[in-house]
Amino acid sequence: MGQDIFDTAIILLLTFFTIRGWLNGFVGEIAAIVSLVGGFWAAHTFHKDLAPQLTFVSDPLWQNMAAYVAIFVAVIIAVAVVAKLFQRILSFAFIAWADRIFGALLGLAKGLILCTIAFLFINKFFATAEFFQHSRVRPYFSTFIDEVRTHLPPDLVKRFSI
Repeated sequence: MGQDIFDTAIILLLTFFTIRGWLNGFVGEIAAIVSLVGGFWAAHTFHKDLAPQLTFVSDPLWQNMAAYVAIFVAVIIAVAVVAKLFQRILSFAFIAWADRIFGALLGLAKGLILCTIAFLFINKFFATAEFFQHSRVRPYFSTFIDEVRTHLPPDLVKRFSI
């Protein structure tokens, strides 16, 4: 019974990411990644420039935190607006279907990456657990993990016993 729940959870997770990718489209999925990475980069790079301008906050620590959050949120909003405009252009060009299909594929890829990372941790800490040993999806992920492992730096593999 346990292995059925585990396998079902993995399949539901992959299904969720695929459907989410379909709904967001390729542009939306890429925009989400770009907005997070870009938001963190911009906030890290520019928060000290914005912080002194936030005179309504008296504590310098809180000024820096407020500046960081403001920049991060601004980047996320800006990228989302640009992505929506680009998706509108795609819909006018009658290729929104391609945006959705590639979005679903990217969503599935994100789900596979997340499941692979989860499998790495589960394999490290629960390798002998019955739910993991009897999993039907485990052999597929194990093969994928073995392939990924060959492309990782050897010191990383050794350090984390991957």
